Amino acid sequence: MDLKPLLITRIAQTVLWLALAGILVGYLISAQGAGPLTLGISVVIVAVAGFLIVRTHRMGVRYGAEGLEVRGILRSRWIPAEQVVRVTGFPAVRWTTAEGSSRWTPISAFYGIGQLGSVERYNQFCILQLRTWDEERRPKPSPATGKPRRPRRRK
Repeated sequence: MDLKPLLITRIAQTVLWLALAGILVGYLISAQGAGPLTLGISVVIVAVAGFLIVRTHRMGVRYGAEGLEVRGILRSRWIPAEQVVRVTGFPAVRWTTAEGSSRWTPISAFYGIGQLGSVERYNQFCILQLRTWDEERRPKPSPATGKPRRPRRRK
């Protein structure tokens, strides 16, 4: 299953990166003039903004029986299901490496402060889906594994 942020969230982030790049390039040209160095730096700023826009649209989590892939703004990480310790409400994934080291990967696609109510509800829904996947894939303890009950005395 593939979980992505709402379209309105991805559009807002696109506008943010475009505006930030426009402000930086505008300031750079107004302060330095339109020389070759300014043009080169402007091209780099626009390229970085384009990269961030593409990554913003790819953000999310893909999960299944074999594991989950967390796609963030700067990088993606594949975590096999057997290495996942739990999905937290932060939202993040706690997991261990093949060598046994503990790791923590935040799920930035569904994290935010001061969001619109609908966006926050959708993000909570996605986190709940991931936590449900995490709980359902674990083996259930059988009820007979606890202490045996003693029979009651009859009076």
